[in-house]
Amino acid sequence: GGPGSKAPTPMAPIRRAFSAALLLLQACTAHAAMYCGDDNCYELLGVERGEADVAAFKKAYRKLSLQWHPDKNPENKEEATVKFQKIATAYEVLSGTEMKDAYDYFLDHPEETMYNKMRYYKAAYQPQTPLWAVLLGFAAVVTMGQMYHWNERAKAFEISPLFAKLLEDEYFRNCTRGRHGYQTGELSAERKAEIKVAFVQTLMEDADCPLAQRQWSNTIVPFIFYKAPVGAVRWLHWRGTHHREIAAEQARVAEEQAGEEEEQRQEDEERARVETEKEEKRSKNAAFLADRQKKEDEKRQRWAEEAEREAEEEANKKAAGEDSLIVKGVVSSVDELRKKGNFLIEVRYGANNEEAIQIVSEKPVKLGQQATVALEGAKMPDGKVAKRSKVAGEWSEGVLLELGVVSVASDSGHPAVPAAAAAAPEPEEDMPTAGGDDEEDAAGKVKQRKKKKG
Repeated sequence: GGPGSKAPTPMAPIRRAFSAALLLLQACTAHAAMYCGDDNCYELLGVERGEADVAAFKKAYRKLSLQWHPDKNPENKEEATVKFQKIATAYEVLSGTEMKDAYDYFLDHPEETMYNKMRYYKAAYQPQTPLWAVLLGFAAVVTMGQMYHWNERAKAFEISPLFAKLLEDEYFRNCTRGRHGYQTGELSAERKAEIKVAFVQTLMEDADCPLAQRQWSNTIVPFIFYKAPVGAVRWLHWRGTHHREIAAEQARVAEEQAGEEEEQRQEDEERARVETEKEEKRSKNAAFLADRQKKEDEKRQRWAEEAEREAEEEANKKAAGEDSLIVKGVVSSVDELRKKGNFLIEVRYGANNEEAIQIVSEKPVKLGQQATVALEGAKMPDGKVAKRSKVAGEWSEGVLLELGVVSVASDSGHPAVPAAAAAAPEPEEDMPTAGGDDEEDAAGKVKQRKKKKG
């Protein structure tokens, strides 16, 4: 704690703990003295190391043990006891061959501490009883245990109600009058004893009966030394005498196994073929569906493009003012209907008179006359909305609002209609009109439209 002292470092406690652990480990590994401790075993028995043998060790031990026996030295008993124990330890070390060899190596190589310890403990604590004696003793103990167990089972069976019932049934069978004869005393005590002995012998022949197991031949020792060897010899003899039958059976089994393997192989191939066909079919179906989907996508794309184009055309028409529902055109055909006072006319309008509409009019109309028509959905001057209606058996696709003068030349390419002809009554259906072949074609188209819509 002075000014010149150094402050303790953080590693100081760890070092102290490590030192304490080493000391504890040394204390735990401390062991008792090996062999004769600090004494020399040869010197304790008074023999030379290179000249002595087992007989010399035994002779020296007998002599020294009599000399230092505690009973022979009553006045110095404690010292005699210590000396006697050292002599006995020395004789024990030198009398055993393995222990003596380990001790001699210890004397010659004292620096090999771990190896000497290993040899000492191996020689000192190895089992002294032969292995065959241990196995034989174990088999004897197991045999006695088996016999005791089976005896107890047999005794329990003999006093059980089942045995009593079986024995009583046996008595009934040996009576001439059955149960009645047994109850009336037909069997004497001697006869019952004889029947019981015979019945027990019969039960002992049944391998499942507890009485049959109470035999020395069923224990482990006879099994190891008699039943197993005899059974092995009989099995080998049977194998030798039935070699051909065994070979034939093995060949038959191998053939059956080969047939089963061949059947399994064919089944696997058939299964693989079916799976391949299914896979090919799935691939074709997938390709067909993909192609159909592609065509449908192309069709939808085409429809979308057409719809977009139509929408664009409609927008253009609206921008140009051509989408008005009240249009002006030229009468391109006139037909009188069966109902008098009603005329089916066709009015062409639009750019180059490309559009045409069918109107039923109650007013007389002349070919080439200007006409103003309200298409379906148009709002008329009287506030009403024009609708498609059926008049005199024909569909009128709009409403005729007004008629103008007869055009000198039709926008549809028809020749000019003379004023006299325009004022004249309309020709019959079987007569050619003033318009020539073009007018006949227009009239035919009107009739076809009437048939479709009617």
